[in-house]
Amino acid sequence: MTRHSITNNKYLVVLGHYGHMGGAERQAFHLIYYLRHELNANVSVLGWFQEGPLAEPLRELGCDIFNFPYKENSPKLSKAINLLHLAVYIRKHIRPDYILPFVSIHSKPICQIWRLTGARYAWWNQQDEGRGLFGTNAERKALLNAVHITSNSTTGTDFISNTYGIPKENIKTYNNGTVLPNLDKIKPIWRERLRITEKAPLVSMVANITPYKDHDTLFKAWRIVLDNYSDHPQPVLVLAGHTNETDYVNKLKALALDLELGSTIKFLGSIDSTDELMYESDLIVHSSVKEGCPNSVCEAMALGKTVVATDIPGTRQALDNSLWQDCLCESHNEVKLASRIIYFLESNNLTSRIGALNRQRIESEFSIDGMCEFFYSLFNNTSNKRQKY
Repeated sequence: MTRHSITNNKYLVVLGHYGHMGGAERQAFHLIYYLRHELNANVSVLGWFQEGPLAEPLRELGCDIFNFPYKENSPKLSKAINLLHLAVYIRKHIRPDYILPFVSIHSKPICQIWRLTGARYAWWNQQDEGRGLFGTNAERKALLNAVHITSNSTTGTDFISNTYGIPKENIKTYNNGTVLPNLDKIKPIWRERLRITEKAPLVSMVANITPYKDHDTLFKAWRIVLDNYSDHPQPVLVLAGHTNETDYVNKLKALALDLELGSTIKFLGSIDSTDELMYESDLIVHSSVKEGCPNSVCEAMALGKTVVATDIPGTRQALDNSLWQDCLCESHNEVKLASRIIYFLESNNLTSRIGALNRQRIESEFSIDGMCEFFYSLFNNTSNKRQKY
């Protein structure tokens, strides 16, 4: 298949929602931009239910926007009917050649019904560590119905292989594309906005505040940091990410009160751009129990920042350089996490050195062009036959 024939096809990217820009949504935007600007392809986007903040920037990229009321948690018979209606809706209103869901919970319904839509290609794209999947026979059938199974992390690949008995060599593993910002064009805004002095060490964690992360351990570690950091003024911890899970956020705020963290911790919620915050930060921290390759870690690395993170396969995949072991500590260990934070806040030269290595790694191993060309190679070698596993 030639690049011309790929260009003439119609692509449907399934986001599932238009509510906020998470890691998977950002990767989808990178691919959509590539399809529109490099291939001049026709791209539509499908979400469940109503439009949200992401709809307008997608329209600005030249995408057609569609909505369908798919309900994942409905009873078995109702779900089967809903899936059939979804297939009919796609076939009637969108008529794509390629269907590209971007996370597993959207890959599951699409891979069950895509052959009824008139499309000739659909992948299963695993952008997390397996959340929302239960190892069912229906899920395995959906996986086997995909033309390709892709994963942006070794964690996701291992989960699919171990859970569904699919050989790892039949799962296409890739690195997420990450923007390499022009550091000279980043304007500092957050210290002034938050009234944090230039002398106060600024530590940030950029991640949606959900139970999938481990903010509890970070908060406990931060108490230890405050008690043991030798210089003045006190460091400040800033959290950026959506706070839609109110019960969990309230629990964290109560923990912060119990630990007497006071004004040394700040919840920003979702912010339009995280580059300025991370670039102004002296250190990035990523506390998590289990996930794929974290986008925010890669984005911090692209800014030339040192990242202290919990030692899980996803962060190892991102931070794989000669000094990565200095930056990782085991999950749920607030003492070790605190010691890593203090160590790097007091080691400016080493922090700068690791930050430079991190930026080099993103440039060589996590480029957007590299990711999009990987996807292009899949489309360029497409068959409408089922994979044999």
